[in-house]
Amino acid sequence: MGFIDTILWPLKWAVELLLVAFHSLFSAIGMDFNGGLTWVLSIVGLVLVVRAALIPIFVKQIKSQRKMLEVAPQLKKIQDKYKGKKDQFSREAMSRETMALYKRTGTNPLSSCLPCS
Repeated sequence: MGFIDTILWPLKWAVELLLVAFHSLFSAIGMDFNGGLTWVLSIVGLVLVVRAALIPIFVKQIKSQRKMLEVAPQLKKIQDKYKGKKDQFSREAMSRETMALYKRTGTNPLSSCLPCS
């Protein structure tokens, strides 16, 4: 097994477990064990469980995006203040003001695009 295979093995195991559990459940309620419909419903069940598990991450991402939208006008003011200034001091000052804004508002510019922030 390669490095990626080793890392993804627990995930593969969990997906297989859920898929087989759904297949066993549908077979136990009387559906054909070898039928295609049983496997299709098992896959649908797996997708629903995975999507439900990801809901907290999506909610956090949406909240972060909304915070960034609230901060956008203030960020635009900072950018306009230093527009056209190319010297190192101005860039550093703009960077410091931007970071201070993020710290003051409790936002993170990467949190709206990264799911694990």
